[in-house]
Amino acid sequence: MPARSFIGEVEDAARRFYATVMRGEVSDANVRGYLRAASQIAEVWERIDARIAERIGQGDPPWEAYQRLGYALAFIRVARAYQVFVQELLAADAAADPATIGFLPRVTYDQANALAHEIQPNLQRALAALTDSAYAPDVYLPLTLAPRVEAEGACPATHLEGMLSAAREIRTWAAGLIAEYTEAVRRATQAGSAAPDAITQHIERLNSRLTLADSQLRFGDDLVGQVTQSEATPELHEQGEDCIWAALRAYFTLNQAVALPDLLVDSPPEILEGDAPLLPAPEASEAAPAEPSAPRTTRKRSGEKSPRAPRRRYQDREIRPSDLWRIASPSARSELRGTPFGRDEMKEVCERMNGILTADAQRYLDAVASAEQRGDVIVIGAMSNCPFEPLYRARRPLNLCGAHIAARHEFHWNYHSGHLEQAARFDRVNEWRECEE
Repeated sequence: MPARSFIGEVEDAARRFYATVMRGEVSDANVRGYLRAASQIAEVWERIDARIAERIGQGDPPWEAYQRLGYALAFIRVARAYQVFVQELLAADAAADPATIGFLPRVTYDQANALAHEIQPNLQRALAALTDSAYAPDVYLPLTLAPRVEAEGACPATHLEGMLSAAREIRTWAAGLIAEYTEAVRRATQAGSAAPDAITQHIERLNSRLTLADSQLRFGDDLVGQVTQSEATPELHEQGEDCIWAALRAYFTLNQAVALPDLLVDSPPEILEGDAPLLPAPEASEAAPAEPSAPRTTRKRSGEKSPRAPRRRYQDREIRPSDLWRIASPSARSELRGTPFGRDEMKEVCERMNGILTADAQRYLDAVASAEQRGDVIVIGAMSNCPFEPLYRARRPLNLCGAHIAARHEFHWNYHSGHLEQAARFDRVNEWRECEE
């Protein structure tokens, strides 16, 4: 049985010291573990494509065949997009400095780890939609690419390169699926099955959105080129990152919408306008969560009002320590869940909360999730004390749970005192800490 070389151990120790101490990076072991666990995505994707081809072969018009598999197709492409985004972040960092392979800058780790947690739920939704003819989604479509994690200052150039590579690949799928869909409709039309006007308009809308996204990606690409050559100002650096993210979100939406035409009808294109909201935002109160959308083949008539989703009624509910991991940031879940420290801290804070998650806390969780989907807020870190909840930064002024938050201010929900806390900038530490007295 071969023995491991002492020289190899010294080299590993030196590499770890260089990455963690000199570069301030963290191990990417958790992230790589999630990627390995997602190996079935390609298999499920092939099954969905085969089912669509089978239905078309049996005589279904292509627009109906795609729509029948619309949910499955949307969710598998969402899962694959998250997977590729994470892979490209890791690959860009490894290519820039092979000596740090296995370690990532903190912002890259937090972003990759947060995205990795989105893979499995959407893979499960894709499988459920593929195997259950009566499947109804538990989320509103189109899903928004989230969460977005930003660095304290300028993010590493390798991080931008990873985002750019991910955008290019996800764009390739979107363009390919649009082309496949268009060609299938064309062949059906030539064979005598006239496509409905709504389908023709849908194809035009898909290509228009693709053109807009391509413009954003090119603009971001040009700015990133200046960043990598150290010619960009902080403002241009941030603008480049925003443009790439906007393009990513647009491609992310297009991959979901090809088979479900109403998704684009009901959602405006992603256009950056300075500090203007990406989507209309509530002024002083948060709207109730929208109902999951269902595939439709007709649009509502002009002047016809859509029914309002009932406003959720919040009330205090009992919780256990394990429930608090749903509140914790992704980085805390991956690093602390299952550890003695994590278990002890969650138990202690649950006791301090008297085993109750208040109605106000639940209202905040829904409101901040909606604000994140709109692009009004971003996750920039996690609080160091239990329950290790995400720390957000407002991208523009907004009202949240009765509190006015200024643009660029940071905020979180204090589960100990039961209210929203905000500051221009919270103090930073480099370790997880015990509950404050």
